[in-house]
Amino acid sequence: MLRLTEELGQPVQRADGTELGFLIDLTVRLGARHPTAQRIVVGRGRHRSHLLSWDAVATFEHTLVQLGPLADFEPFEVDGSLPLLPDELLVRRDVLDTQIVDVVGHRMARVGEVLLTRLPDDRLEVAAVDIGFGAVVRRLGLHRIARRFPQRPVAWTDLHLTSERGHLVSLNTTVAAVHRLAPYELAHLLARLSVEDAADVLESVEPDVAADAVEASHPSVGSRVMLAMEPDEAAEVLDELEPEYATTYRDLLEGAPPINRRRFSRTRGWRMHRPTRGHLRRHGGAG
Repeated sequence: MLRLTEELGQPVQRADGTELGFLIDLTVRLGARHPTAQRIVVGRGRHRSHLLSWDAVATFEHTLVQLGPLADFEPFEVDGSLPLLPDELLVRRDVLDTQIVDVVGHRMARVGEVLLTRLPDDRLEVAAVDIGFGAVVRRLGLHRIARRFPQRPVAWTDLHLTSERGHLVSLNTTVAAVHRLAPYELAHLLARLSVEDAADVLESVEPDVAADAVEASHPSVGSRVMLAMEPDEAAEVLDELEPEYATTYRDLLEGAPPINRRRFSRTRGWRMHRPTRGHLRRHGGAG
């Protein structure tokens, strides 16, 4: 298995052997359960100069990326903002060193490394992220010490990205983890996200699914997220709630001004407000 940080920074050469720049990022599209590298970002330092299709790559080795004949591709000059597709994100910028929610382990963690596998056609596939302390130590060059710490991988299919673009792309991609969660799992996710992101999640799923997740949530979480939602979206969720919950939430929401979605970060204190067995009983979950 390859480590993203050990592949970045290597020179990228044209077919004639001249240096184009250095590999500074990879892009993936989230349309598949295991996304593969779609494009490479080439530049120098923080300056991104070219965005090239993976099809332009002839060989991808640990010390060099060799491009195919220039006649086979046209390098795309970029000036600052990359022209990414709606379901495309940058692995280094949007995943590495960002926070993720492990939707299976019900935990929030920071990505220390992105783990890649090489497919038979030499394309790179994002398999998992490593949230272990050893990944951070290894990046500091302390490889002998890093071996003392076990790898703590989280499968790509089991995580939700909280980086700005990663979060939005995940919500808009139907195969992303957030769209496969049961109501009690969604409730655990909501308890770990900021109010703004949690509201985005509920607005991205069907109203009946959102209602089940609200019912499975701690009332403090459910009410704050509902207040942060767009009024029309919140009304649709209210209509789907069971009568006992609908009455409670209508009383909470009626007359209350919408909250500032960016004001609260509910990851602080989530242990007090995470779903409990009582909240999950109707949905068959466990706290």
